Formats: sequence, C-alpha cells, structure tokens
Amino acid sequence: MSMERTPVRMLASVGWLGVLVMGVCACATPQLPEVSPATKRELVSGEALFGTEVAPAEPIAIQDTSPEMERFLAPLFEIDSRRERLRRLVRRLAEVGLLNARYDERLTLSAAATLEAKAGNCLSYTNMFVTLARRVGLRARFQRVAVPPTWGIDGDLLIRSNHINAVVPNMRNTGLGQEFVMDFNYVAPESSHERWLVTDAHAFALMYANLSVDALMRGQQREAFAWLKRTLIEDPDNADHWVNLGVIYARAGATDLAEAAFTLAYRMTWRRQSAMAGLATLYRQTGDTARARYYEEKIRRLRARDPFYHLAIGRAAYDKGAYEDALPSFRRAIQLRPRTGVFHFMKGLALLRLGDDKRGLRGLRMATRYGQVDDYALRYRADLEEFLEVDADDPNARTIARVSSGFDLYERPGFAETRID
Repeated sequence: MSMERTPVRMLASVGWLGVLVMGVCACATPQLPEVSPATKRELVSGEALFGTEVAPAEPIAIQDTSPEMERFLAPLFEIDSRRERLRRLVRRLAEVGLLNARYDERLTLSAAATLEAKAGNCLSYTNMFVTLARRVGLRARFQRVAVPPTWGIDGDLLIRSNHINAVVPNMRNTGLGQEFVMDFNYVAPESSHERWLVTDAHAFALMYANLSVDALMRGQQREAFAWLKRTLIEDPDNADHWVNLGVIYARAGATDLAEAAFTLAYRMTWRRQSAMAGLATLYRQTGDTARARYYEEKIRRLRARDPFYHLAIGRAAYDKGAYEDALPSFRRAIQLRPRTGVFHFMKGLALLRLGDDKRGLRGLRMATRYGQVDDYALRYRADLEEFLEVDADDPNARTIARVSSGFDLYERPGFAETRID
C-alpha cells in the first residue's frame, strides 16, 4: 500500500529582511560582547520589554491520548507482530483520511487535536504518528533531516523552514529494512541528506517555537515571548530559539539585549546564518556600519550560493504580481541547482504570467522532467488552472498548459519513500 504525503512546514528560525544592503567588508573580525549569566537571566525574563517578568506559556498536552485515539487504535492492541501492528497503523491512518488530510502551516496541534481535526502542520502530523505508534508498543522517534531549508517571507520577517519526520528503528527481518520512516511531506528526502534522531524535548520545543513565531507574525508580542520562554525551558541549547528571542528584542528596540541573544546563538552552533542576519540588521540600524558590513558580506556570500533563498525572494515578488522582478531570482536558483523542478516551475509560471507562452511552457516541461513539484502545483493551483486544458480525446484527463503528464492538482502524490505490502 502506498502512503500519501502531507506537506511540511516546521518553523525553526526567523531572520529579518533588509540584511542584503551589502557592502565590502572593511574591518577585521569584530569582537562580540561577553554575555554574563545575569544578562542571560534578563533575556529570558522579559521584564525589560513588558515591565514585569513574563511567565512561560502553559505547556500543552502534546502527546496525551484521548478516547478518540483509543477507539482509533483498538483493533491494533491484540496484534502480536510488530510488523503487522505497524502495517495496520498505517492502514488505519489511510482509512480515516489522515494520509490525505488538510495541511495548515499555521496550525500546530497536539496529537489528539490533530487526529480529531484531521488538520495541522508537518510537526503536528509527525507528533501524532509518534504518539499513536508508541501507544501500540512501537518505539517511534523524531528525526531531523538536513534537507535544504525552504524560505518564506511575512512582512519584515524572513522565515526559514526545516524538516522533521518520524522513525521506527530496529525493524530488521520485517521486510521493512532496518528502519521505517514516516514522512509527512510531498517529496521524500534524498538518501544523501544527513539525518539524526532528536529527543522529545527537542521536538516539543519546535512546536512551542512554531506557536511563538505565529504569535509574532500576528503582532502578539507578549504571547510570542511567553511561548518562546516555554521553548527555551524545553530546549535551551538550540541556537535557533535564541535567534528568535533576539528578533523579538530587536523589533522592540532593545538593542543591547538583542545583541546578547544573537551572540549566544552565534556561539552555540557553526550554522550561524540566522544569528549573523540578526547581528547585521541590528548593527545597521544602530549605525555600526563596520560591523554591519562584516556580517552582511558573510551573509551575502552564503545566500548567493543558496538556491532556495533565491526561490523565496522570487516567490515574494511573484506573489505581489511583480513577475518581471521575480525572474532573475528563479534564473539564479536554476543556475545554482539546474535539476530541481520547483525552480523551473516558478520560472515557467512567471513567464506565462508575462505572456511568454513558449518559454513558460518550456519551464513547466522542465519541471515535470525533474519532478518533485506537486506541493508547488497545489500552492499555485489557481494560477495553473488559468492554463489548464482538457484533452479532447479524453475529457477526464487534465493537463497543464499542454504539458503531457502534467501536474495533478486534485490528487496528492503517493508516499514514495517507504512501502508496506
């Protein structure tokens, strides 16, 4: 039985727009300030922003089971074979529509709420699967995957989304290989992508971070801080969370505390791009031109080589109707990674919008050749339907803009990484 995929969005870090006002590095490596334990306590207090210390948001019952979950799992409890229990669990998910359920990137829910609503984001669905699998005695774990991050833009926030899935390890002699991977995503991560198991605390913190970022995007500053404080209680060693804290302080004008938060993040990990983005913007706004240029140049070099960053910039222009402005970003993404379908897909759409049917259709053909674009086909369904034609010989066959074997806008693609026969 093939399994359907649900799109992914796991919001891990937030940077700012505006850091691409680049200059030539004109200084030696700048020294970052030392962050004392007292300053760190002040950072997580929130008193500097809100006048009183902010209490952390109350934890949600992330993996508590519900009567509905017990009824859902009832047929599995008496099955002895781990292989059969796993097989039946996946079948049950398919039977009730949870492998083809509604994706809402802003909806971070507990396992029980995800099952009930049949809706949520990637992290919600992954947590639901881990909870269900554990309830029937399977040792499911959360797993991070080092896929190229996707980028999104919301107002003055540049949002980097990463990837997480679920693993049931030690499945030898079951016909499933050494491990079973449940990936709620349209496109299977490539086998070459680094993967590592993470703790429940790490995954739970990501859920709280999602809630914090969503509150920040709604302009709810205190709520965002409270969720982020809960995040840091769960996982204080994830640099991304300190970057987000720096963003909150910087947006409020608390530059010293913002610098301290970005500095902590910078020193925690070698993946420093988000922390550098925060520092660059902060120094630019405070008039520290030399330091701003130093970090801006480092970011410019990193982002210049990141095709998915160029895709995000192009999409931001496209979504505003600035199709001509979007094209250079899509072309640059293709130059950096020519065999990735989504870049050709977006370039093709932009060209079609500009009336260049010949080159637009060529872009869509290239997208179908390289594949893995079904999530974008659904995101831009309305745009594609303007170019949708019905085959005269088969009125039930839908093709996009005369591209044979085009994008199916009405059915989600099958789960391609793992099969249970």
